[in-house]
Amino acid sequence: MPSRIAAVLSSVVAIVVVSCSQNSQELTRKYVASGDEYAAKKNYSEAVIQYRKAVSKDPSAGEARLKLGDAYTRTGDKNNALREYVRAADLLPNNTQAQLRAAKGLLESGQFADAKERALGVLKNEPKNVDALVLAGYSMAALKDLDGAISHVEQAVDADPRNVMVYTNLGLLELAKGGRPAAESALKRAVEVAPKSSDAHLSLANFYWAGNQVADAEREFKTALELDPESSVGNRAFAVFYTGTGRPAEAEPYFKRYVAVSKEVEARIVLADYYLAANRTKDALAELDGLVQTPDGFVVAKLRLAAIDYTNKRKPEAYSALDEIFKREPKNDSALIQKSRFLYSDGKYAEALVAANTATEVNPASPQAHYVRGLALEATGAFDDATKAFQDVLKLSPNAVAGQVELAKMFLLRGDSSAAAEFLGQALKSQPRSYLVRFLLARALIGSGQLARADAEVSAVARTTPNSSDAQNLVGDYYMAKRDTSHAKEAFARAFELNPKSMHALTSLVRIDFLEGKPDAARSLIEDQLKKTAPNSSATLLALAGKTYYSVHDSARAEKMFRDSLALDPTNIDAYASLGALLKSEGRLDQARGEYEEVSRRLPKNAVVAKTMVGIILSLQDKHDEAAKQYEQALALDPRSAVAANNLAWEYAERGANLDVALSLAQTAKARMPNSSEVSDTLGWVYYKKGLASLAITAFLQGAEQEPNKASLHYHLGLAYLKNGDRSNARRSMDRAVTLDPQLADQAKQALATPKG
Repeated sequence: MPSRIAAVLSSVVAIVVVSCSQNSQELTRKYVASGDEYAAKKNYSEAVIQYRKAVSKDPSAGEARLKLGDAYTRTGDKNNALREYVRAADLLPNNTQAQLRAAKGLLESGQFADAKERALGVLKNEPKNVDALVLAGYSMAALKDLDGAISHVEQAVDADPRNVMVYTNLGLLELAKGGRPAAESALKRAVEVAPKSSDAHLSLANFYWAGNQVADAEREFKTALELDPESSVGNRAFAVFYTGTGRPAEAEPYFKRYVAVSKEVEARIVLADYYLAANRTKDALAELDGLVQTPDGFVVAKLRLAAIDYTNKRKPEAYSALDEIFKREPKNDSALIQKSRFLYSDGKYAEALVAANTATEVNPASPQAHYVRGLALEATGAFDDATKAFQDVLKLSPNAVAGQVELAKMFLLRGDSSAAAEFLGQALKSQPRSYLVRFLLARALIGSGQLARADAEVSAVARTTPNSSDAQNLVGDYYMAKRDTSHAKEAFARAFELNPKSMHALTSLVRIDFLEGKPDAARSLIEDQLKKTAPNSSATLLALAGKTYYSVHDSARAEKMFRDSLALDPTNIDAYASLGALLKSEGRLDQARGEYEEVSRRLPKNAVVAKTMVGIILSLQDKHDEAAKQYEQALALDPRSAVAANNLAWEYAERGANLDVALSLAQTAKARMPNSSEVSDTLGWVYYKKGLASLAITAFLQGAEQEPNKASLHYHLGLAYLKNGDRSNARRSMDRAVTLDPQLADQAKQALATPKG
């Protein structure tokens, strides 16, 4: 009996499953048919909705995914289009069009190896498929296999000798290989094969333009449009040619014609961008306001309008425009990315990270989403996670220069100048005229001790911008690395002449004076600058003046400078520490403590600074419990007080108590003072106490990059290396610490004698 019941139940279940499956397939067909109707009417936004419903009912519906990819393409959403093309190609391994569309999308997104694999897969079954041969060729070219690329495109020529675009592709590959004569020959052959082909003349025009043969390029563009006045590609190319050659007024008719013949959303966006570049905001707004009324143009136009509002400091309107998008599409990744960018620019890093996290969840294949996430993570002090985010950008788009630059910055912060130089070298190949890339590369080469390579880059930066203070500071840093203080001083003096507000130049000049045994010259330089500067205009200058006076044994003036600096900038942690050290050296800690306690009682506006200073004095007197209470009171008055947060985090970490709270406090300080070596040291120390050695190493390395001559940072870095099992780097860091401060010798020796420090 039980077996019969089981059999009956099994049959019932089977019937239900079959019924559900049939219903699902029926709904899928229904949604696909509905999507087809909308696509036929060119209402691609609605088509996307219907196709998405279809694939939600049957995720294995390859044809539906292929159509969804096409619909996304027509709305300009290339990221989602690529995702669907790849899924369709996986589900339809024998569908040539699915494979080719996936390969093309992968190629355009920089995933060259995957694009090559897809194209070669098609060629196994269709050896003479021209599109597959060309895609394989371009993928190989991107992977630096230019000979293989040219070979495949030559096979395409053999397969279809009358195909004009194959000659064009061959010409472009020959050009990439450096063979301009061979490239020109192939492109001219395309014109000979089809003299009335607008595309052939366009390709030759672009070739001439790339070679700065402007007159020849203009002639070919005109010929192309005479042959096909309705060519959307031709009209856009000619318009871009005119804007690119400094004749923007002549471009407008072609941009307008491009819109008229294309009738695509992208064309109207291009026209709006042209108006914005020409400072014709009214015309741009008119175009976008019209576009926002259309189903396909609503999102992309709203995004542009939001950007215009934000740029023109109409921030509430900018965020409101994004909210309108979210009402229609709560998970629109483009809007989420834009929102993250706005929040990041507003300094709301935690909120920016939330939006970026959602964007990467919605569209994991979006390099832009990972990029803004990396920026937000960096701003919140999560440098390891930021590094991974920028690495994700390059996995998705290997030639993304912005990702290469940010990843290089991460390695610079970690003290790994060699890795930074590698990424910046790649970026420079893509953007050889980028001043920023070359400048950062020079910095990385100096930092990694590659002074021979740095010489060429530093010289190039100085030649490009001879009147740039930053460039002269770079030259000075280069000569300091070579221990050539004479030439370094000349460069820093020039930098200071170009920009009297350059604290890097002034600090370097003061340092050189002390290195040369000229303390009076250093003092004179500081006093001259103080005379030229409005009172209380620069907390950093006042702190530097305080250090200079202290070094020449003028304690009274040094103390005044430190106090004035703190009055101007309560977050100047260096001034706090310097003032505390001065008071301790003169045995006036109790007196100063009483003074600051009185300030805290009588002047509520200054209470946060006063309580923080009392905490520092108590710490110097080894009264750490009382010091912690002062920092806690300062934070109760102002939770954003970065110095109090940093110091309280240190106190907690030193006692091994409240480590989770300490980490939160240290991260708060890091977000507000990302360039402070003291804060980097504190964050690293908290990580170290929590047993997170690799994170501690990252923080200490950043601190050492920010202040290379701080012995305690190198000592802490050595401890972290020991805990991480890296004795080689630990010994190097300890040796550096002892060189900077011989009093650390016994501690370093003892630490190195212990297996885990």
